[in-house]
Amino acid sequence: MTNLEALKAVLSYPLSNNAFIKALNDRGLTDTATYSTSSAFELARADAIMTLVTAPNITEGGFSLSQGDKKSLIELANGIYERNGVAPVVPKPTATFVQRW
Repeated sequence: MTNLEALKAVLSYPLSNNAFIKALNDRGLTDTATYSTSSAFELARADAIMTLVTAPNITEGGFSLSQGDKKSLIELANGIYERNGVAPVVPKPTATFVQRW
């Protein structure tokens, strides 16, 4: 199995081949190379998820991605980034209490 085939298998959402290949190449992986699990592959997976999330509303072949789905995917991608020592793309919101008087 190639890296491209493996990435498509773990992320079964409608992205173009170019989007998958770019995610792999950006992490130093070749799409035609034999797949082996690695930190770079997991980060490419997170990058592909973020590509999917930042796309406009998607409805294709009975598939649609809601805002709730996007939130869950962002949390998944951020978890992958954190496990691999990379700062989350979408930081977790924080609140600060300020007493005015």
